[in-house]
Amino acid sequence: MRSRSPFNPLAAAGGVFVGSALLAVVAVVGTLVLGAADVDARERPWLTLEELVVDQPIVEPPPALPQVSTTPAEPPVMTATSPSPTTLPTNPLENFVATVRPEVDAIWPTTEPGGGDYVDLEYPVTNPTYFGNPLTLMVTDRTPDGEWVKVQIPIRPNRTEGWIPATDVEVSSHFVRIEVTLSERSVRVWVGETLIAETSAVIGADVTPTPLGTFFVNDLVERFDGSSYGPYILSLSAFSEALETYGGGVPVIAIHGTNRPELIGGAHSAGCIRIENDMIRFLAEVVPMGTPVTITA
Repeated sequence: MRSRSPFNPLAAAGGVFVGSALLAVVAVVGTLVLGAADVDARERPWLTLEELVVDQPIVEPPPALPQVSTTPAEPPVMTATSPSPTTLPTNPLENFVATVRPEVDAIWPTTEPGGGDYVDLEYPVTNPTYFGNPLTLMVTDRTPDGEWVKVQIPIRPNRTEGWIPATDVEVSSHFVRIEVTLSERSVRVWVGETLIAETSAVIGADVTPTPLGTFFVNDLVERFDGSSYGPYILSLSAFSEALETYGGGVPVIAIHGTNRPELIGGAHSAGCIRIENDMIRFLAEVVPMGTPVTITA
């Protein structure tokens, strides 16, 4: 993985609109799912379920959960008045991200803050990620005392959430978001209210559609020019809802480049979002981990 320069999307955006060029985004699944008909020389999926399970570092089992009261209680809410540094923002364009601390080797999310049951995990969610990056999660809620944060977890089913102790993470925020509109075959990248990039995309075919919802960027994988995935893969917390596996791999949805740019603007993939290679290089530089990606029809 190459080193990355400090995040400065507005400065980096200068060259994106030169000539008003539109770039395409294509869907990747199967631990990336590729559209089989679109690729001349198919690559092995970049991660298989067997690797994901077998190659995980050995981690301690989750601690025993304390007994919790069964008395109904008010659900936890976000508050802008709490003095906790993890207070979520009142600005709807600001996104909170939880980066797991280096000394925490895995997360064990619970269904309730401080108790309940453990969320059922298909495989351990370990830190760092399989590709050696810090485990980063999108924050969706917090308790008023700031001691627990609710995060989206990159497991099936899509949009699974759970609570983790705030002491296990560093919470930060940014204003970057990605919007994918399937009917337009378009991808837009925003910083606050400023549109910094817009591109056409390849989306999932009718039989392997790109799933709808809000997910987040959870990993960056470097490939190479000429790769079916292009030079970079932005893995998302989403999975194909039409495929159980792909080529022995977990059907992870991603945004990545392509070696078939002539297909941009079509619905040919197995669920992933493909874009031209210049655009994926740009996104690899300016999109932080934890960036929300909203996919709409």
